[in-house]
Amino acid sequence: MEPKDNYEQLEERFLALFETAPLPTIEMLTLIRTCAATQGESKADEWADTLMQELVEKQDFPGLLMLFKARGERFMPSLKPAGIRDKLKKSSKDRTVAGIIDSAAFGETALAESFRRVDLLLSLTPGTLVIDSAWGFGCVKNVDSFYKRVALDFTGKPNHSMTFAAACETIALARQDHLLTMRHKNPAQIASMIAERPGELVKLALECFGEMNVAKLESTLTGHAFVKPQEWKTFWDTARKSLKNDTLVVIPAKRAEPLRLLLEKRSYTGPWFANLAELKDPSEILESVLELEGENRIPELDQASRDIVGERLAFAVKAAHNTDAALYARVAATVNRLGFKTPPANVMREHLWENQRYIKASEAMTVRDNAAMSEFLLDGDAGAAMRMLDSLPQMPFSLLNEVLNILRDSPAATTVCRKLLAQPKAPPTLVNWIFRNRKTLNWPLPPLSELLGHAVLLLESRLSGESLRMQNNLKQLFANAKWLEDVFAELDTQQRQFLFERIQASSAWDPSTHHSLLRRMLKLDPSLTSSKKTVAIPEQDAKRWTSWHSLAERQAQYKRLVEIEMPRNSQDIATARSYGDLRENFEYQAAKDLQRQLLQKQAAMQMDMQNVQGTDFANASCEQAGPGTTVSIATAEGSKLTYTILGEWDRDEQLNIISNKSRLAMCLNGKKPGESVMVPSASGEIAATLEAVETPGEAIRAWIMRQPD
Repeated sequence: MEPKDNYEQLEERFLALFETAPLPTIEMLTLIRTCAATQGESKADEWADTLMQELVEKQDFPGLLMLFKARGERFMPSLKPAGIRDKLKKSSKDRTVAGIIDSAAFGETALAESFRRVDLLLSLTPGTLVIDSAWGFGCVKNVDSFYKRVALDFTGKPNHSMTFAAACETIALARQDHLLTMRHKNPAQIASMIAERPGELVKLALECFGEMNVAKLESTLTGHAFVKPQEWKTFWDTARKSLKNDTLVVIPAKRAEPLRLLLEKRSYTGPWFANLAELKDPSEILESVLELEGENRIPELDQASRDIVGERLAFAVKAAHNTDAALYARVAATVNRLGFKTPPANVMREHLWENQRYIKASEAMTVRDNAAMSEFLLDGDAGAAMRMLDSLPQMPFSLLNEVLNILRDSPAATTVCRKLLAQPKAPPTLVNWIFRNRKTLNWPLPPLSELLGHAVLLLESRLSGESLRMQNNLKQLFANAKWLEDVFAELDTQQRQFLFERIQASSAWDPSTHHSLLRRMLKLDPSLTSSKKTVAIPEQDAKRWTSWHSLAERQAQYKRLVEIEMPRNSQDIATARSYGDLRENFEYQAAKDLQRQLLQKQAAMQMDMQNVQGTDFANASCEQAGPGTTVSIATAEGSKLTYTILGEWDRDEQLNIISNKSRLAMCLNGKKPGESVMVPSASGEIAATLEAVETPGEAIRAWIMRQPD
């Protein structure tokens, strides 16, 4: 039969189907695909357009949706997303369908995504089981087509309402084999698994929620109430033991990296080494070799496999050269540790020595990696120890700690550290290390009183970065009652009195902590009472005021603190805790230090918001300068300046709004027009005349009442 005859038969069949009710859309789409394959897409588009018109006319929404999902991209040039949306709405009189189509974001997202949203929303009928990214497992309660909302009963959040659009973003239909669905249908089975087979529960969690690190696993399982937070450690310890023996689970060397599920048992045979030989990413090469080392497979390698490992490590060294100091250091230490001779160890060491590249590398490495790099560098020539000791002040604490632990029996280390501690201001990292290790050091250290002097001086300094972290560690030491008691036991009476007076005069602590520390010292040695000075507390106004604008701004800052910054810090602590050994876990210490700062900030903000009240300054008197007035002054230098004095937290440079606690406002406070006053300037105080005191203008009034962005 000729091709033409084939086409005519195909066309006759296609046209005949239009007489069928309802239209057999599936069969007609099959014919359109055949037409496209034999006659070309142009002819198939004609057929599809004819079918579309018929489906719209017959108001066959399911059929039209099926057509658009199959041929949507072909309709796009002529109809565009808005046209597809309108055709779909014309094909149904159902108000719920119309609301669903309006919520599918046609034209705002990819066409396939809009169709996914339509399919999802059509599936949300009462009784449908769903999983929400925030609320977990739930069941559709009802659908409101008028307000385009769906009500769901979530575990712990019954009758939760969300818009169709929001549902598309966060909800997925619950799979029957999902962990949350399984618990809903058979809670006893999951409870038994948690108690008896925790490793199996972890594997199910990885299958259902995706690969994740230990910290994310903890937040997932505790967040969905599979494990109580206080029982997590016991649960994970038991699960980890069973997972270590499971060949389908990969527990990474770095705990920040995700646990992985394998489809089949990992075998370190020819295919694995063939895959390694093809790797080009130096990070992936290193992780693969570390995995092999972790499985203790290096000693049993045949020569061919060992050659592949050595060649790939050499490639990784070259790839990281001059691009990633931390990666270079890790690969170099691995090459040396595994006994490979290429690249030569002395060449890799020299690259790390150059421009103190090893210090930059250490800033981005874990404690374990810093230890490996330190051993690698110090295993070189005899001068390596002095090269590192000369750089102690520039080292981050993690590196300094490893170097001094290795060299603690070296006379050179003793000499260098004593010289640094003899300086007026010793490196913060070294002071921290000395306080941590001084009782186990067999060194002729400076007297404890001198070391405490270094500590207080550092606490009073304005620091940042690593030095600030060291400062916070020292504050934590002074806050430790047992540590302070041990220190007092070593000091004589005169040294205690000197330390007490030094701390009493210090501004390093916030008032509450300062008072608590002094009280603790007095309790340890009551004789210090004679040194206690009475500090005059200036009288404060009975009421403290600020504008509604600044009060709302401060409330928003507090909300961000407690709802974003503090939970994020808690997550960081959980992540760092998963790294293990909290004594040497500097990520954990840094996160805990930040937690203390955030708690102090929270307490201070709470106190401020309790004591400071909002106002619009509408009743402020203009007889004299003060809060709620706009003042004009003329200086002796010929300048004319205008400012608006508002409340304690108010400031806006563009509108010249200043706080009533600013020095200028306090100089002007209570002055009347025509009076002379000394006001601050860049060159010191200068004479000025207060020319006018007025009511703030409309722009200021609008600012006072405006909600912050």
